[in-house]
Amino acid sequence: MIIVKLMGGLGNQMFQYAAGCCLAHLHKTELKLDLSYLEADPANKYTKRHYALDVFNIHASMATEKDIKPFLPLYRNKYHSTLQRKLPILFSKIVANESGHAFMKEFYSFPKNTYLNGFWQSELYFQPIKEILLNDFSIKQEPDAANLALSEKMKSTNAVSLHIRRGDYVENKQANQFHGTCSLAYYHQAISYIKTVCESAHLFVFSDDVTWAKSNLNSVLPVTYVDINASKPQFDIWLMSLCKHNIIANSSFSWWGAWLNQHPNKLVIAPTQWFAGTEAQSHNIYPQKWIMI
Repeated sequence: MIIVKLMGGLGNQMFQYAAGCCLAHLHKTELKLDLSYLEADPANKYTKRHYALDVFNIHASMATEKDIKPFLPLYRNKYHSTLQRKLPILFSKIVANESGHAFMKEFYSFPKNTYLNGFWQSELYFQPIKEILLNDFSIKQEPDAANLALSEKMKSTNAVSLHIRRGDYVENKQANQFHGTCSLAYYHQAISYIKTVCESAHLFVFSDDVTWAKSNLNSVLPVTYVDINASKPQFDIWLMSLCKHNIIANSSFSWWGAWLNQHPNKLVIAPTQWFAGTEAQSHNIYPQKWIMI
């Protein structure tokens, strides 16, 4: 059994599910999701989140207290946890605590009974099951008329998604210090690059602060602002994936919109800094062909 601890918002939960799903497929065992962290309403520094994966056609059940209990002694023993992570082949059951942000090369050596505790923000943790994930992250609910109309507009233009993440990255002091926000200079450079390589490009702008985006972006390209999915963010990810190219924020939300984009000649532009003060290439967050600015 593979159990994965869910934390964060929709994009982060997608990373965690994807890593757990890959390990479960490797071992031909079941995948279970531990929601206890989300349900506990921890008084932490960051934004309160809820289980969000039920909008997708995923294949996993919920971990029970009985499922989780055998891992608790391992979870609490830091020395044992480090040894398990470094030499997983010696153990039949481990708690795998993600170490830093770089890809953990020992990931594929984790045993059949593993509890995954981390964010696992790299496609290196799930690239072998890409086709499975494309199906699992399809949306259960049919898109409404407004989303269908936007999807048709995207298909008829040289569509480029652009995501501006503000929200808690601006309003929450701790989140701002940890993540930071992408500068307008980044977006202007990305738009300039797209303008030089994509004929007749049309921007579709996604943001949790569309008013700010309209007042500040000042794009030289035609723009459509997407503001219809505040209560159903999965459709924003779907719409991003339909665009021919993507300009993402330092956000797992638009990362997934770009990763799920199946256009064969897509361009994905991403910020050099994923976390405030650190460069993205230091922890394998982006696939090799993505362009960093």
